[in-house]
Amino acid sequence: MYNHIRPLILVLLLTSCAQLEQIPDGTNTTAGLFKNQKDAEAAVNGMYSALQSQNLYNQFNETIQSQGTDDAEWGFGRNTNNTDKLALDKFTYTASTNLAYAYWRTLYQNINRANLVLKYVAPMSIPEAKKQQYLGEAHFIRGLMYFTLSRLYGSVPIVTEATEDLDDLEVARSPLEAVNQLIAEDFLYAKANLPLTYQTIDRGRATKGAAMALLAKVYLTGKQYQKTVDECKEITALGIYELWPTYEEVFRITNKNQKESIFEIQFRSLGSIGNNNGSTYNGFFKPPATVVPVPAGKFAGYGDNPVTENHYKAYPAGDLRREVNVKYYPNAPKSILYPYYVNKYVDPAAFNVNDGGNNYFIARYADILLMQAEALHEITVGSKEAYELFNKVRRRAYSLPVSVVSIHDLKEGLTVEQFRDTILLERRLEFAFEGHRRFDLLRMGKLKQAMAVQDPSIVVADRHLLLPIPQDELIVNPLLDQNLGY
Repeated sequence: MYNHIRPLILVLLLTSCAQLEQIPDGTNTTAGLFKNQKDAEAAVNGMYSALQSQNLYNQFNETIQSQGTDDAEWGFGRNTNNTDKLALDKFTYTASTNLAYAYWRTLYQNINRANLVLKYVAPMSIPEAKKQQYLGEAHFIRGLMYFTLSRLYGSVPIVTEATEDLDDLEVARSPLEAVNQLIAEDFLYAKANLPLTYQTIDRGRATKGAAMALLAKVYLTGKQYQKTVDECKEITALGIYELWPTYEEVFRITNKNQKESIFEIQFRSLGSIGNNNGSTYNGFFKPPATVVPVPAGKFAGYGDNPVTENHYKAYPAGDLRREVNVKYYPNAPKSILYPYYVNKYVDPAAFNVNDGGNNYFIARYADILLMQAEALHEITVGSKEAYELFNKVRRRAYSLPVSVVSIHDLKEGLTVEQFRDTILLERRLEFAFEGHRRFDLLRMGKLKQAMAVQDPSIVVADRHLLLPIPQDELIVNPLLDQNLGY
């Protein structure tokens, strides 16, 4: 799939849901780009290409999900000159914080890519199976973009028609219930029309299972627990997903898009020949030269997402996930009080900071097991099935057979609140630095509590539970209103 990901020229004109270059009157530029199946596939691939942007899943998503939680924090000798990242980290962001605007803008850019596909591919004379796949992929990507927007900004403008004219720019925010309904409908369409698997060259495209996994997450976020359970059981019944025997195997570059993977953002290293599709996580999370000497021919990192001591010490004794997720540098300068850095995206073969070959997970099978366990226990306190699903993931953390009872198993008898806290911790360790922590804390109403433990000097107000609507959007779209408190 890597070689096919190229956006359409027209889509590159888009700068936000509220900004579009003027198309001369009397022209039909966009329609002229959709002539045959090759054009349709190019448009679809443009949506995937956008996911690789540093404004989305190649940096900013993880910045938002880790910094500003108890997993990563600047300071204590680990400093940054990036004022936006520092603002997110210390909860001082405002409507003018550029990173939050860039994230909003890029999400809406990709929504418009999806809307263009839905508008122009539907009437094309191409094989029906391919048409339904392309439309399913567009619904999947649009659903993913809106799901991200709704959890970060709350109610947002719903745009389901392709934006091709300056007259279409002013759109008011829709009620959150309507946004969530659209998200569910998009994933349901994708579930019904996407294939289970692809040939090797197309691995990484959205599948039926990917749509189901995101739909389960939508249901869990909305506290629709029985629907969550049903969707997770359907995913397992597909018979194509299973846990790797060890946690370390999940993140081997040679194991990308394999049995535990449900949906990943695709990256690859091109080494010294150049790079168009590499991950930045290897370089940005790698510690800087002030922490660890740089061997000849290698490169220093930036030390982004500096891991908190709180996170490092959260792993129980013997939990092998810590050595995969985090690395401790005991020989770092004494001025660095907490020399812990993200380790799970290391690519020894990378040629530079933007050349990592590691993919970025959006959904994997361990998440299905833990979502199902959480929902089951919400329905029936003490559910034995919930405990067993939870323990499959925990056993793997110790490289034990996932279906054999172990001394590390979670013992039955927890209250609803105790089980929630235990699930939240397990998710923190299992999905460390995979884009879940902030959303999990918000979903369980624990963000303020977690930050109070991590750093009592940081004030987390009610307004911080959502990001501000970007000031630039408020200026160009008078129908928008700001989130409370900003």
